[in-house]
Amino acid sequence: MLSGTVMRPSVGGGANWSGAAVDPETGYLYVPSVNAHSTIGLSAPAREEQAQSTLRYIRRSLTAGPVMPRGLPLWQPPYSRMTAIDMNTGDHVWMTPTGDGDRFRHHPLLRDLDLAPLGGDAGRTGPLLTRTLLIHALVAGGTNGGPRLVAYDKATGAELASLDLPGGALGAPMTYLLDGQQYIAVTVGGEVSGLVAFRLRE
Repeated sequence: MLSGTVMRPSVGGGANWSGAAVDPETGYLYVPSVNAHSTIGLSAPAREEQAQSTLRYIRRSLTAGPVMPRGLPLWQPPYSRMTAIDMNTGDHVWMTPTGDGDRFRHHPLLRDLDLAPLGGDAGRTGPLLTRTLLIHALVAGGTNGGPRLVAYDKATGAELASLDLPGGALGAPMTYLLDGQQYIAVTVGGEVSGLVAFRLRE
């Protein structure tokens, strides 16, 4: 067996899994991404496999490691983020970590440091774009540490509002208008999967 090869981004992708949102008025593309890796173990095909393979090596294992000593992350933060890209120029207009990354911040070697948000709370769901907001579901950071729905200022990336979700989001949020009231809906998982919808108080 050969030593594992570190592959980054991971097999789950970096920015290609969840999709993105585009603003046709400004030409901005909003892309969620995850900063993670996988380790692929390879070996030459066994004699009985050689007739079925033209490859010198075949994948034998797949893991999420390695990590730094004492369980510290291998890469620098942010571990997940949202990036706004001006498609007219290719410039990154802003980037913001998606979530505080408390599972990293609470590490014994890091918890006494005054760290900026580290990200790492994003799932694999896509964002929703409105005229003024970018809305994205996170897997952590809610009132009791659970999943939440976050609204960002689409022009600056500043977090404007957050509300708890009853379960992890299973897809991108959607929006619709009913009787003059705008709603935001998202499917969530848990003991019972369902569709939850929110609106502003009248």
